[in-house]
Amino acid sequence: MPKLLLMHDGAVIREYPLDKERMSVGRRPNNEIQLDDQTVSGTHAVFLVLHNVYVEDQNSTNGVILNGKRVGKRQLEHGDIIRIGRHELKFIDDKAQNFERTVVINAATAPTPAAVMGKTPAPAVPNKPSTEPAAVVTPMVVRIVSGPKNGTVIALKKPYTTLGTPGGEMAVIAKRGARFFLMPMQGTATSKPPRLNGNPLQAESQVLTLGDIIEVAGSRLQFEASVDD
Repeated sequence: MPKLLLMHDGAVIREYPLDKERMSVGRRPNNEIQLDDQTVSGTHAVFLVLHNVYVEDQNSTNGVILNGKRVGKRQLEHGDIIRIGRHELKFIDDKAQNFERTVVINAATAPTPAAVMGKTPAPAVPNKPSTEPAAVVTPMVVRIVSGPKNGTVIALKKPYTTLGTPGGEMAVIAKRGARFFLMPMQGTATSKPPRLNGNPLQAESQVLTLGDIIEVAGSRLQFEASVDD
């Protein structure tokens, strides 16, 4: 479970599990995280726990400082430091190491892989029309069928495999038991959402079935069983 550590002079004062979809921080006692500090607004900011975790300023007087820069709303990554008033909160994602490095599939815009840390999608009930999930009797893969890396096969071995262009259009495939789910990830404000079988991905995860086509970062990938093992 993601959490926040309240820090002072490098020491942890208190730990706050992010166990709700919305947790507010501010000076008033009705906040989930109350900070007794006159430089903190009544409701200063909120932490949103969706597929990823975000911090959002609530029009506070002194702002939210993330890793030394003032932000309005920003997705958090493992190890980020959030300064609110005179207090520092460190964001910890215990499952950050479960992610593989991003599989960059658009070589024209991102020639080298970049680590994707601290983005842990939450389980969700798929809203895709009911279909029989793919039977996992052999290892599963996605095969790039069009795009800059046409023909590349990506094995789905870890709990999370991230596809796309870091900072742009991205998606994550989550392995849960014998099933695989596709979820969008936050990119830039101008990046398009990935598509599954021609339909834009919404906030909820979608269960993958054999033959499904994923479109992300200018490439098309097909979900299939490995023929190499």
